[in-house]
Amino acid sequence: MNLPQQPEPQSLPGYPPAPWSMSGTLWMGLFPAHRLPPVPGGLSALLPRHLLIAAIRYLDGDLCYNEFVIASAVRSGFRVGTFVHHIWVDSATSQEGGRDIWGLDKQLAHFDWTDRQVRITSDHGVQVTMSAHHRRGATMPLLVPLPVLTPRAQQLTYALARVRLHTGPTRLSLTDWPAELPTPSRLTSRAALQSPRFRVAVPAPHPIKPL
Repeated sequence: MNLPQQPEPQSLPGYPPAPWSMSGTLWMGLFPAHRLPPVPGGLSALLPRHLLIAAIRYLDGDLCYNEFVIASAVRSGFRVGTFVHHIWVDSATSQEGGRDIWGLDKQLAHFDWTDRQVRITSDHGVQVTMSAHHRRGATMPLLVPLPVLTPRAQQLTYALARVRLHTGPTRLSLTDWPAELPTPSRLTSRAALQSPRFRVAVPAPHPIKPL
């Protein structure tokens, strides 16, 4: 008698399922730019002459890693959000999950942090240095929605993360910035914030329209 064959075990992904809940520190600034990189069809620039640049340390939660993001504000119909042009992480697990879940083309890089500076060196040799000049004053608690629009599997997708943070003012400057990246017209931030502690939950995206 032939016994039915057992199905082959399915390998599980190496990353946790969404939502990813994490906490850490961040620097984030708005930088003026002469022009922005193109965005997919169905999106239009909301602030056509500004880049949003952030350096983040996820120190606790579902994953622990560093991240550097270059993004811009966009809209699709009545939805507004951020569109990520470039993103680097120092975790292969975050890279895999970011690509599979959110369609983010995360690249690997090495991060060197001090209290006032972070240097990012990608596996392809791209090097960026951002410095922070924190201002005196008490931090203020905020609850901030963070919508993200990303293309994934021929669909435009939308995810709304919620960030709880204690934030204070800072000024950010870009001391190393390679020509192959979107170029700010000024290497100091127009507006910026720093958070010595924040918490975020990033849900899985849902499709809103085909591309």
